[in-house]
Amino acid sequence: MRLNLKNVPGEKIIALILLLIFLGGGFHLVREIRQPPPFEAVKQGLAYTLQASSFSFELQASRILKGETMILSEIQGQKAEEGVYVKGTLPLLNADLEIYYLGDQLYRRDTLTKDWVKIPAAGKIGVELLMAELNPLGVLEFLEEEFAAKYAGKAKVGKKKCRVYEVMSRGENKFAEFFWQDFNYILWVDQKGKYIRQAQITAEHRDEPEHDLQILITLGDFNRSFVLEPPVK
Repeated sequence: MRLNLKNVPGEKIIALILLLIFLGGGFHLVREIRQPPPFEAVKQGLAYTLQASSFSFELQASRILKGETMILSEIQGQKAEEGVYVKGTLPLLNADLEIYYLGDQLYRRDTLTKDWVKIPAAGKIGVELLMAELNPLGVLEFLEEEFAAKYAGKAKVGKKKCRVYEVMSRGENKFAEFFWQDFNYILWVDQKGKYIRQAQITAEHRDEPEHDLQILITLGDFNRSFVLEPPVK
């Protein structure tokens, strides 16, 4: 049914338009007021993300030295309840990487033969160290640490509308802290799903202040069903 405005006085039409604008703005204002403070929003986003049973990810790690950027690794993969699948490149070593880590078993694709190699579980400590360094959420595990958060606006990650927060934390990646310090974060938190959709992490080298680390992580497909199976028997 169409609204006939031909016989409605002009001032009433103007009043109606202003009312609609006010209501629309009022809805937006209420939604903004209902948003938690930056510290709580970041803490909530971290909790949701770290507790996800599965997700997909893309990660790029770069070294910045005297204004020049060198890519250290570019990987993508999936994390599920069964384990982790990672595929990518390590430009610094001029090498490709493809790994399944299921349970306590590691499978690696040989870069020359392209065959899958089953790594004995005897090297479990070394495997755990490797996977911890490849863990895209490892650098976000500062939930219980002291941190300060500041709202920095809105942006989209893909099609997802996010709130952006700048975070300074004393929390450090327990495997990266041997070389890096003063971790700073920019987090893109999904307005609806509350998950962290993207994170940019920067850190300073402990011995060379002009030497920085930058990591960009993009996350998605939270709690979706991924089936990760051993590539060989």
